[in-house]
Amino acid sequence: MAPRRRSGRGRRGRPDGAAHRSTSGQGPVSGSFPAVSCALSAATLLGSATVAQRRGMSGPGAERRAGGLVSTLVRSRWWWAGTLGTVAGLGLQFLALAIGSLIVVQTTMVTSIVITALMESVLLRRRPTARRATGMVLTAVGLAVVLIALSPTTTTVTVTPSPTSMLVLAGATLAVSAGAAWRARATAATGTALAAATGLGYGVTAVALKTVGGELASGWAVPLAHPALWTAVVVGPLSVLLSQHALQRARSVATAVSVIVVIDPVVGLLAGLAWFGERVVATPLSLAAALAAAVAVVIGIGLGHSGAGSPDPRRSPEHDAASTHAMTSVGRRAVS
Repeated sequence: MAPRRRSGRGRRGRPDGAAHRSTSGQGPVSGSFPAVSCALSAATLLGSATVAQRRGMSGPGAERRAGGLVSTLVRSRWWWAGTLGTVAGLGLQFLALAIGSLIVVQTTMVTSIVITALMESVLLRRRPTARRATGMVLTAVGLAVVLIALSPTTTTVTVTPSPTSMLVLAGATLAVSAGAAWRARATAATGTALAAATGLGYGVTAVALKTVGGELASGWAVPLAHPALWTAVVVGPLSVLLSQHALQRARSVATAVSVIVVIDPVVGLLAGLAWFGERVVATPLSLAAALAAAVAVVIGIGLGHSGAGSPDPRRSPEHDAASTHAMTSVGRRAVS
């Protein structure tokens, strides 16, 4: 199943796994600034869009209006603003994956959790506690240390996953998702299996999107014949749906979110090393630093979800209910 490098032949009759020229051979700080900028912008838009849509869903009398929730969303300017923000954020994430390292982009996208918490305090008038503020800082610093410690680089020639490899990834993801959904039928299920399937789905979707970006270099119609595009179309929305059920069933939101955001970048790391010509610094010191930083990220996420923000006296009950859900809506960033 390992893809083969192209031997200089044209598109017709080429082997599985297309070789493409990479745009960078430098480290994440100096060579991947455009990709990091795009990923941060995408995370900002997706995190803000999540909160905006939740605010649109929390209007007074939403359940009593004719047409119910659908009518409320269609009439809500906040919901439309959130939807447009989601589309723009996904476009920027796709651009970041096309021009930058999969490892760098997927790790940077985790910052959407921090952005969601910040925008929650602005749009939903939920003042963060000291515990949550500490968690946000710890998450952001931990992500930066992970990237600096691993210092991902790309080679001059990369290889995209072959159609066979992509079909195997998609099939494995769907099988894991089906197993998690079946297990979730048990009343005692905690949502951990659903969270793991969600993280896997997000990672595989990112791999598919980066593959689509590579295929576009050979022509705009080329991705239509590669399973990567259809993998993203199927697995992406499925992962969003799984994330909502995982967060609903989880005994601890922090646990579910931590499982998702750990598995997602790990899938990106493995795929980047296996297919996209990416390399990381693998010395004992760098690996130890990256592992410690990853633990700090998980702890930061736990702190960020463990305490509710201080209520604003001007905040309506609807906003209070919406803010409870807003911080847990990590699925919007990954349709990815």
